[in-house]
Order: sequence, then structure tokens, then C-alpha cells
Amino acid sequence: MKFTRRQFVALTGAAGIAALTNADAVQGAPQFTPDLDSFQQYKTPDWFRDAKLGIWACWGPEAVPEMGDWYARNMYIQGHEQYEHHLKTYGHPSKMGYKDIVPLWKGENWDPDRLMGLYKKAGAKYFCAIAQHHDNIDCWNSRFHRWNSVKMGPRKDIIGTWRSVARKHGLRFGVTEHLGASWNWFGVSKLSDATGPLAGFPMMALIRPMTSSITQATQIRIGRLGTAMLPRPTRSSGSIASRI
Repeated sequence: MKFTRRQFVALTGAAGIAALTNADAVQGAPQFTPDLDSFQQYKTPDWFRDAKLGIWACWGPEAVPEMGDWYARNMYIQGHEQYEHHLKTYGHPSKMGYKDIVPLWKGENWDPDRLMGLYKKAGAKYFCAIAQHHDNIDCWNSRFHRWNSVKMGPRKDIIGTWRSVARKHGLRFGVTEHLGASWNWFGVSKLSDATGPLAGFPMMALIRPMTSSITQATQIRIGRLGTAMLPRPTRSSGSIASRI
């Protein structure tokens, strides 16, 4: 079945709310299958209409430069402010790619319990966290690839921790995933500068080799791009829901 953009947005929006509901599902509540006809039967629950306020956290390696959540893409576009920031702070993206930013994401000051307390005090009734942004970094102990928050960066199950803390404070919990743009998001890393000493030279040709612990196939997909992008098996939001 082919979806229009409007249908896709409607479907994924319903899926997000359904994920919030799933953790505290009422016995006998309708179950859904991953198709448009099924989600068209979805009705917004009363608790969501009455909630008024919820918090969504978009937190991953892009937080390191503190320049916005599209940093992983824009850092490869000469002239963009995020490219200029990267050039001055870390060096040319052909030598210091996004894959090198990921290990700098430590989360050493992350205090989810304090944050959730503040959200609840502000009146939030539910909390959502980004499970995977367009950069393809999974914020849980993912079985899809090693580019996840447990095997690198903070080395913590971010989603699992958010879930536990949200439930501790009595908030509904949900996740969002953003694979829709991932397949071509890092395409700009194959470009080259239009001006300057590296003008015309593809960024991907300058990326330094990955460590020997990564397979040759992964080197091709990640190392040459200087990114953390990895093709993965097709999956639905249910695969993440099974982890939460």
C-alpha cells in the first residue's frame, strides 16, 4: 500500500500516541497492525486530550556542539553556520567527522530524576524521548548496530532510564523514532567544499580509517562518510516498543 505524505504523517502521529498508551494499556483496548487502515480506527484517548502539557526530549550526540539537532548533516555543508562552527571548534569535517563527535557525548551531567521532577512540577502529564534521530544513533541497547548509547558515548540505556524515571514520577511514557529521513540524510557528506584549500576534493576521501574493531563493511558505510549512518533491517516502531 502506498501512502501520501499526509497519510504518512497521520499514521506516524497516531503511532506516537499509541506508544504512549501502550505501556499503561487498559485490558481489552484495541490492538493495531502496521497499516493505514488499522490506524484510521485509532481514537485519541481521554487522558491525552486532558493532559494539556507533555515534554519531549531530543537528546543525543548532536548535543555535544550545542548547535541544533541537525548538526550531523549541516556540519558538512560549507557556508552553513554549523559547518563554520565545526571547522573552528573541531577541524575540517573530512578529518573530524560526525563519527568522531559521537564518543564525545558522555552525558556525565545527565540527571533524569531531577529533570522528570521539574517536568512534573511544571504540570506535565506525559514524557516522550527521541529513541533515534536522523543520525541513526540508537539511544538504547540496540540489536541493529553498535552505534548506540550503550556501546559508545554515555554507555547507558537512555530510553530505558527515561522510561523508569517517568513511571516513577507517574508520567505516561513514549518514544519517537525518525528513520524517515535517515536514508539520505548524510548524503551531503559526499560533497566537497566549493572554495578554500580543499575545494573540489570529496570529504569522504579524507576520512581517516576506523578502528580495527569495526568490520570492513562498517568501514565502508561509516568510515568513508565520516558519519554514524548505517543501513539497517527494515523495522517498525514496535521493535522499539518491545524494548520499553
